[in-house]
Amino acid sequence: MNDWFRMRKPAVQRRWHGIVTAILVFGSVGAHAQNAQGNDPMANCIECHGSNGIGTEPDIPHLNGMPEHLLSAMLEGFRRGKRPPKVRIHREIPQASEAMIARHYSQQKAERPKQPVDPALLARGQSLYEQRCADCHLDNGRDSDKEAPLTAAQSLPYLIAQTLAFKTGERKFPYLMDGAYKDLSDADLTAIAHFFAAQDQEAPKRGRRRRR
Repeated sequence: MNDWFRMRKPAVQRRWHGIVTAILVFGSVGAHAQNAQGNDPMANCIECHGSNGIGTEPDIPHLNGMPEHLLSAMLEGFRRGKRPPKVRIHREIPQASEAMIARHYSQQKAERPKQPVDPALLARGQSLYEQRCADCHLDNGRDSDKEAPLTAAQSLPYLIAQTLAFKTGERKFPYLMDGAYKDLSDADLTAIAHFFAAQDQEAPKRGRRRRR
């Protein structure tokens, strides 16, 4: 047995050397890849919001085309605890990465997917929008004033959840929004959500009239 091992010792040493080298090399490569992903501030964002800003689940908001300053304010609100985060990672985004993330999603041009809405709620929501929301959420939610987010073509489950969150106190009212909410029922807020969800993110293009 000892004679066999002495004869095979160089080969055994070479084999173990190869195994150890492979562990060191591929282990370091795997660790490097993991660290690279962990250090990528966009990696966790993309998992839920995609690289194009379209939410990957119905209750996840679309971020594409949202004004950069509003996205920056949202991220700052998560970091400072002024806005309740839905997931833990919201509070773990490095402050130094907030501007880059906001800029990225504000520049995305992806088309938000169409979603089914209730026609009766849509009609009711339009009436309420004109009475209560139009001053801040301009052009059916495609534009904004007074720091209001763009709401046109936003995810319906997300819109319903967020409009109700203000009423329950989970989220604090921004400027003038408490007055707009006065006496609105849960059914009213749901109808407004259906109205915003039914809109196109971009205004429909009108064809030019031919001159006679």
